[in-house]
Amino acid sequence: MKKVFAVLLCLAFLATLFVVPAQAKIKGEGLTISPPLKEMTLKRGETHRGTIKVTNPTEKMMEVYPLVMNFRAAGESGEPTFYSATEEEENFSLAHWIGFSQSKLALTSEQVIEFNYQIKTPNDAEPGGHYGVIFFATEPPKIGTDASQVALASMVGSLILVKVPGKIVEEGAIEGFSAKKFYFSPPVDFATRIKNSGNIHFKPWGEITLKDSWGNELERIAFNETKGNVLPDSIRKFENNWDGGGKIRIGRFTADLRVVYGSKDRTLSSQLVFWIIPWWLIAAVGGVILIIVLWIVIRKARKRKKQKGEMYGR
Repeated sequence: MKKVFAVLLCLAFLATLFVVPAQAKIKGEGLTISPPLKEMTLKRGETHRGTIKVTNPTEKMMEVYPLVMNFRAAGESGEPTFYSATEEEENFSLAHWIGFSQSKLALTSEQVIEFNYQIKTPNDAEPGGHYGVIFFATEPPKIGTDASQVALASMVGSLILVKVPGKIVEEGAIEGFSAKKFYFSPPVDFATRIKNSGNIHFKPWGEITLKDSWGNELERIAFNETKGNVLPDSIRKFENNWDGGGKIRIGRFTADLRVVYGSKDRTLSSQLVFWIIPWWLIAAVGGVILIIVLWIVIRKARKRKKQKGEMYGR
């Protein structure tokens, strides 16, 4: 029996060995602009004059063609989707307020040019958010076609977010705060979906507080460190992860989300529970159960054999 127990314990230990693969990312380069994003408040009838710095980081001369478009949220990733200045989408378009005199820029190698534009807010502008972009394309739009048909791959743009004062509606809600129920080890990945039902964009901020099964606070994770906006009539997903604080974590854990948004610092909150049960613990428990089962089976077998021997001995 001692030899059987030793073999089973070895098998339980070997079952706990695993390998985790690595990952890598690659980035590219191209025409650069500054600022990539501009936020401002403009009253009805007000005119804003702005400047965008356009840089040619290449060793060749580059011809650049400015154009304006509107944008809205594309799905829940936070990426914008663009549509033509000739289109109107409810009350959130901006492109038709933007004007500039230059239709073409010629940049020599490593040259920086200041591109001037202006935004004139109509006297009857709808209160709330208005969203546009000034693109700089390396290819001119084809005559007779819509500007939106220029390949986005050949353009770089400066996003402009304008707030028009008036009847501003700030209305946010948490559509989902989720994570897997069980993990074998950190990191634990959290996904938060925030909906904007108002007429102005907002930047939610806050933290996720991690607690163990006894209610002890373990760590706080900053929420939306990149200061991403949630546009009106959209849902945006934010992702966070917890690495366990560099320690071995086992058991039941609670994640409390607290988010603040808007000019009046309104609060949203949610909570979820998850478990961390390491592979080695599962394997060890499984090994112990297996040993107990085998011990019971062997014991019963020996008992039956003994009973048969006693019966035939009679």
